[in-house]
Amino acid sequence: MRTPHPKTMARILREALAEHDLRISHSTALELVAKQLGHADWNVLAAQIGPDSSNIQQDAESAASHGKVPEGWFVSGRSDLFRHDLLPDAGPDRKPALLIESRAPQERVAVAKAGEFLTVMQRISAVPYRGKSVSFRAQISCVSAIGNGRIWIHARGQSRDALAFENLGLNRGPAGPITGTTGWTHRTVTIEVPDEAVYVGFGILFGSGTGVFRAANLSFGLAEGDERPSPLPDTPRNLDLVLAD
Repeated sequence: MRTPHPKTMARILREALAEHDLRISHSTALELVAKQLGHADWNVLAAQIGPDSSNIQQDAESAASHGKVPEGWFVSGRSDLFRHDLLPDAGPDRKPALLIESRAPQERVAVAKAGEFLTVMQRISAVPYRGKSVSFRAQISCVSAIGNGRIWIHARGQSRDALAFENLGLNRGPAGPITGTTGWTHRTVTIEVPDEAVYVGFGILFGSGTGVFRAANLSFGLAEGDERPSPLPDTPRNLDLVLAD
C-alpha cells in the first residue's frame, strides 16, 4: 500500500481531530506528522522529501490549505477532489457565501464518483433541542454542476450513531438537491432531536461530479411553520425493482 504524502497525512489528521471538536493549525499538523514519521521536525522531513512538481495530489493539498473557513466551522471529505473557500460578497445582496467546487479538470485530478464529496459543517450540543424539531436553512446555487449540492442535518448519540438524519438526498422532488446552473434557491432540512442525542451536526455539501456550489443566508433554529421531518412511507415500495418512467 502506498503511503500518503506527509501533507496529505497532515490534512487527514486535522479533519479527524476536528470531528472530535479538537482543532489544530496546518503547521501543527505538519509537525505532528513529522514526529510520527521519526523526524525531529517538519523542516527536517521537508528537506528529505524535496520538491516534486509532478506530485499533483501534493499541489492540490497545498491549495486546499489556503481555502478560508468561517470561525466555528470545519471541513470534512475529499479535499483532494474539491476546494472550498469563503467569499465575502458572493451571496444574495452581496452577503458572504461558502464555496465548494470541483478541482477537475482544471487541476488535473480525478472526477469525483458517486458518494465522493466535501462538506463544510459544524456541531453543537443537542441538549437544548432534545425532544424538539430543528431546521437548518440556506440559499444555495450551482454553476455548471454535473454533481449535486445540498444541505444536511443530523443528530448523533454517545456512540456517534446517527439517530436522526436529513440531507435533501432523501427528497428527489422539487425540494431536493440542486444541479446544473441555478439561481439562488431556498432549501430547508428538519429533524426531530431524540432525547438521547448528544450533538447536532449540520452543513453544506457538494459532490458526485464536477461544478461550482455556493451557499449563503444560513440559519438554524427550532422548526417553524410547515417545517417538519420528511415523512417515511408506511409500507415498502417497489420491491419488484421497476424503473421509473
